[in-house]
Amino acid sequence: MAFSKRSNKQKIVKHYRHFTGMSLVELLIVIGITSILLVSAAPSLQLWLEKNDFKVFSSQLANSAKQARIHALTRKKPFYLMAKFENANCVIISDSENCTCSMHQHCAVNDAAFWELPTKWDLKLTTLNAKDKTVAFNQQGTLDFGSATTFKLSSNHFAAKVTISPLGRVRLCSEQVITGITLC
Repeated sequence: MAFSKRSNKQKIVKHYRHFTGMSLVELLIVIGITSILLVSAAPSLQLWLEKNDFKVFSSQLANSAKQARIHALTRKKPFYLMAKFENANCVIISDSENCTCSMHQHCAVNDAAFWELPTKWDLKLTTLNAKDKTVAFNQQGTLDFGSATTFKLSSNHFAAKVTISPLGRVRLCSEQVITGITLC
């Protein structure tokens, strides 16, 4: 026979050996396209991260108010939610009206009852008169004074309010659409 004895398998293997790998030009094109996509996605990623951090921050403040009310109801004594933002930036739940950010280890209910305001997105916590605020919940879980209290939360792009009614009900609302938070 005058035909070669090479099998088809050897021809296929030889064919693939010739076309393996990428050229430098192809690699540079892929890196260029990837970098353009990453640069265009960075601003929207930053906004998404800010929105999620803002949601966590505002939910944490509303939950702290609810926890202070629950402590007052279950322990049958007054509890206080203190927001300190004039000289220090913290929120404390305590049964002592004189608790401060610097001495929170001695007067906060537990470790979860103290948290500092994050500064990453220029997050700010204020009240209507821009003064430190202490909200007192009595044994019935209502406020000791007759009017509602509102905390205003803001960041670079978002704003929300936490309102505590005279009956002790806590309402969180946002001025922008944030999943999980109702609109004001």
